[in-house]
Amino acid sequence: MKARRTWAAAMAALLLVACGQTAQGTGQSSASPATARQLTDLGAQVFPYVAQFQFYTTCINFKENGAEPPTGHDYSACPITDALHARLQSTQANFCPCDQNPSTTREIKVTPRPGGGLVIVQLYGGQIKVEMVAVTVGGKLLVNDLPAKGDVENSTSTPIVFDAKPSATPTAPPKPTAPPGTGSRVLNVPWYHQAYVLSCESAALRMALAYQRIATTDRAVLDIIGHDLRGPVFDSSGMHWGNPFATFVGNVNGSEVALTGYGTYYPTIAHAATVLGGRVLRSGQNISPADLYDAILSGHPAVVWVTYHWVKLTRKDYVAFDGKTVPYAGPGEHAVTVVGVQPTKVLINNPSTGVEWIDKRTFEAVYAIYDHMAVILA
Repeated sequence: MKARRTWAAAMAALLLVACGQTAQGTGQSSASPATARQLTDLGAQVFPYVAQFQFYTTCINFKENGAEPPTGHDYSACPITDALHARLQSTQANFCPCDQNPSTTREIKVTPRPGGGLVIVQLYGGQIKVEMVAVTVGGKLLVNDLPAKGDVENSTSTPIVFDAKPSATPTAPPKPTAPPGTGSRVLNVPWYHQAYVLSCESAALRMALAYQRIATTDRAVLDIIGHDLRGPVFDSSGMHWGNPFATFVGNVNGSEVALTGYGTYYPTIAHAATVLGGRVLRSGQNISPADLYDAILSGHPAVVWVTYHWVKLTRKDYVAFDGKTVPYAGPGEHAVTVVGVQPTKVLINNPSTGVEWIDKRTFEAVYAIYDHMAVILA
């Protein structure tokens, strides 16, 4: 898949190939019997084609029993089988009770192994449903928690080859050592997986605080931050939602795609760090990459705001309910912990996917989206 393709297009293309149907299909599944059998043997559902929807496997805006579901999304056309349900439970899918969210739609994220994709499923009406599959640049994909090989260029329905069996529960890979070179340092910051679907900011702070020998949890951070569970509203001027500079916007187990949850920004994270006993060296926007790298070289980990797939998204700022202009490029807002640097790369503790080196060019392009937003721990 070419890098110039948008994330949404890539997602749609993969959805189609996972089902063996091209966008120009005739209404009949083009998956070969062998491919369909591979899918069903692994607990997948080969979905029926619905003519009025171009990308039928997204299952957006289907009606259930003739009525729109509360969020406008109905995933009943995309059931996950019992086999896949059990596999998700045995890995690190977070089945949330979400008792604070009035919506009946719940989101669960399954973290892939390195080089894979991302499966996002929904819990709707008490049943778990597929929402979408996303891919990384390069066409790597993950179908039903198994890495798969297949050409997804131009939405072709190339047969997919699966690994023989799923691996054990994913864990963070060993922390790499910094390549030799001037200006290199790797801080001994532990990696933690985010506890909730959208708690990346809290998990990133948790990792940074651990470097100061302060143990905490995502929930403890979120309790300090608070939340605004109101959904967005739209008028002639665009979207209006909560203020992430003041609190956590939406449900921490919500969905950026469905606009039931979003996140929070630097003031709340800096405040939580202080309340928990941490020492903040600097927080705000306009913290240049050079200043950030100098901080790492001086022994100070940092929480920074980027995008989930390291893709440069377009800003679509909105005015919050309280009048604050909010830098927004969703869905895809993400926070990570910067724990190392070397001349051409930055070492990231990613609370969703693990420990990874990111080249500085990619990092700096994405770090700029939220106006170089960071919280640097002392």
